[in-house]
Amino acid sequence: MIYKLVLIKILKNKNIILLLAAFILVNAALFSQTGFKKKTYFYTGLGVDYGVTEEFNDYLIASIPYSTTDTIKQFNAGVNFFGGVERDLTPVISAAFEYAYYIRSFEYVYSPAVFDYTILNHQPNLLLRVNYRKPKFNMKFTAGAGYHFQIFRDKSSIANTVDYSSSGMSIKADLTFLPKFSERVMAYLNAYGFYNFYGKLKDSNSGTLIVPNSSKEVSLKGFGIGARLGILFTID
Repeated sequence: MIYKLVLIKILKNKNIILLLAAFILVNAALFSQTGFKKKTYFYTGLGVDYGVTEEFNDYLIASIPYSTTDTIKQFNAGVNFFGGVERDLTPVISAAFEYAYYIRSFEYVYSPAVFDYTILNHQPNLLLRVNYRKPKFNMKFTAGAGYHFQIFRDKSSIANTVDYSSSGMSIKADLTFLPKFSERVMAYLNAYGFYNFYGKLKDSNSGTLIVPNSSKEVSLKGFGIGARLGILFTID
């Protein structure tokens, strides 16, 4: 009789039922993964970024004669070459170190002048990933951050090229789809969003880049989206 009363009391308490259900599911998941073996992954490929850099766009508009919103787009595009190494921590969670080299080269012609610029960006990131594993494909949900290093190269002057540099934090989140060629080799299809908190651009004498005819300092901070295509392979 006592056992029946206890059972009735438990069934009436929804919180206890939920806790018991969660406990059963977690233990079932752990039990089903007892044969899981941690792996190390390597991946590499090519990507395209589309981003907004408001301060830098203001600089271009003020620097180039008769520039308009048609010649200087709000969104800008660049390419990146990337590679990384990833390690399983649990059946669901993995961690990765990733490096990307971003390049954007562009010019504006106002005859006879040519305004020629290049942006180079070193982008190391630490990432934490949640994995969804299936026999024919994997999916990864990722969040991470890194400290990046930028160079803005002004080649507009024929006699002199000026480099401005900066650095700063960046955060990103992405989704990766990995169709399997085999258990060791997968295609790497990735889409991501990012926000960059970069500092002000400065030359070798610590002089800050300024928007012409103003006192506004310039940085490459901004936000955007991107896509990557590559290959991932694993070793035991």
